Amino acid sequence: MANLYLLDELPAPGEAALTGPVAHHLTRVLRVRAGDLVALSDGRGRVAEAEVVRTDRAGLVVCVGQPSTQPPVRPQVTLAFACPRQARADWLIEHATEVGVAVFQPLWTARSRPQSLRLDRWRKIARAAAGQSARAYEPQLRDPIELAPFLERPLPMLRLLADAGGGDGLRQGGAADAAVLVGPEGGFTPAEKEQARASGFEPLHLGPHILRTETAALLGAAHLLRGASAPDP
Repeated sequence: MANLYLLDELPAPGEAALTGPVAHHLTRVLRVRAGDLVALSDGRGRVAEAEVVRTDRAGLVVCVGQPSTQPPVRPQVTLAFACPRQARADWLIEHATEVGVAVFQPLWTARSRPQSLRLDRWRKIARAAAGQSARAYEPQLRDPIELAPFLERPLPMLRLLADAGGGDGLRQGGAADAAVLVGPEGGFTPAEKEQARASGFEPLHLGPHILRTETAALLGAAHLLRGASAPDP
C-alpha cells in the first residue's frame, strides 16, 4: 500500500466520493473496506487522513479529516538532464522523485535530441513515486528546452555540473537551493561545458567511474538532498 495517495484536489472535510485511478487502485487492487484509513494529498503540500465509509462499483466514499499543510523539503533541487532512452528516463523520474528532486528539466543538447517524450507518462510515474515515498509535493516536470535558454533562466546560486574532469568530492548543499546539470552519455561538447561554466556551474566529478546519465543525475541529486530538512508530520 502506498503511504500517500495524491489527488488533483483534496476533498473538503467530511464525506466525499473518490473516483478515478486512486479509487480504482484502492477498491480493485487493495480491496479496502469500511473502517480502513488512507492518507490523501493534493500534491501541493496539503495532507489529510480519510476513513473508508463504503465502496461500490463507481468508486468509494471516504470521510476526510481536517487537512494539514506540510512545508516543502529544503533544499529545492532542480535537475537538468539530457534525456536518456525512455526506459532509463522513466527510471530516473521515479527514483529522483523518491529522493526529493523538486524540478525536472529535460534538455536538448548537441549529442541528445529527445524523441517521443511522454510528459504525461512521466507525471503519472512521478505521482506514484511521490505517493509511495509519502511525499506531499509532486515535482514539477518542465517541457524540454535547449541548453542555452536553460542557462539564461534564473537559477539557484549553487550550480553543479556533473563532469568526470571536475573537482574532487561530493558537495552537499545544506539548506541552499541548487541546480544539477547532467549531460548525455557522450558528454557535453567542449562548447557546452564552457557555456555552463560561464553561467556559474561548477564542474564536479561524482565518482571514480564513468556513469550513465540517469545514474549521475540520481547520485548528484541524492547527495545534495542528503542533509535535507524533513517536513513536519
